[in-house]
Amino acid sequence: MTARRWAGENGVEVETTILNGREVYRLSKDGYFVAYCATMDDVAAIVPPSGLIEIVELIPEPEEPPSGECP
Repeated sequence: MTARRWAGENGVEVETTILNGREVYRLSKDGYFVAYCATMDDVAAIVPPSGLIEIVELIPEPEEPPSGECP
């Protein structure tokens, strides 16, 4: 499972993680732990969701190996 991440204003970051076998949201601010939240509604009680932007890691497609033929 790939963790999802969001960044917000003032150094806020939210990411999914597994805690006691359940997926939860981990909130941090400026790299310091703030809280674990069971739902996004719990996150919204601390951080306005409209201020969060999802961080998506883009992975480039692998280049095709040379075929050994001249064009």
